[in-house]
Amino acid sequence: MNPLIIYLQIVNLLMVVLDVYSWIILSYCLATMAVGFGVIDIHSNRFFRSLIEILTRLVEPALRPIRNILPSTGMMDFSPLILLLIIQYGIPFILKSIFKMLLANQGI
Repeated sequence: MNPLIIYLQIVNLLMVVLDVYSWIILSYCLATMAVGFGVIDIHSNRFFRSLIEILTRLVEPALRPIRNILPSTGMMDFSPLILLLIIQYGIPFILKSIFKMLLANQGI
């Protein structure tokens, strides 16, 4: 089997996983906003407490390095936005560059 086809299949799988992770990030942002505005009380609702804990464990390790780089902006946290921009634009750009290099090496 052609290595370029295998590479494209791996890239497609990676993009699907990153798309799912983008939705997880968005749900984390909405859930923490709902808790912050008092719409959801996590002290009395065990389901939402568990849900937010799971979302926090999935998202916070990716947000922590971005928060260390960004300057403090008070109450606004722009790290999820930066992470989503990296997922939507940075990673596909890198993967396309790798694909172009592989094409150049194949002589196509």
